[in-house]
Amino acid sequence: LSVYGFSAQGSALDGILSFEAGYYHSRDDERGDDPAIPNSDVRFLVGHPRELREDLTLGIQYYSEIMEDHSAYESSLPAGFPAQKKYRDKVTLRLDQFLKHQTWKLAFFAFYGPADNDYLLQPQVSYKVSDDLSATLGANVFGGEEDTTFLGQFDKNDNVYLSVRFDF
Repeated sequence: LSVYGFSAQGSALDGILSFEAGYYHSRDDERGDDPAIPNSDVRFLVGHPRELREDLTLGIQYYSEIMEDHSAYESSLPAGFPAQKKYRDKVTLRLDQFLKHQTWKLAFFAFYGPADNDYLLQPQVSYKVSDDLSATLGANVFGGEEDTTFLGQFDKNDNVYLSVRFDF
């Protein structure tokens, strides 16, 4: 695998605008007809975090992959294997709200794949008891139409968690 890419970042739209692009060249499968080796692809990511008001931030990202030699990839798949789409993309959203002198944090992260129609939702509440002790309650909620997509495969793995952290 050879990887070539670049990134750029700067102030824009009352926040920070980031752009990354890369080309993943699969040297072991130049024709794209070996289903055991990922095909070459082009990837890019655009992101924009910004503060909406004091102690409230919003971040959004768009990520895309475009597979090369997709028809060769599809024709090489064994019967019954689900095919990956030529275009795959993901959209993320993150909201973070701090309250009560930043002792409380309400957070929400959403990950959605338009091409696969799958998602991950992560709500979270954190409380900082002291400089050394904090507690977090959160959840991971997965979903999707197919159980073969990136996030849809975890549809039955929703969970709730509680963590307590002590720093010393």
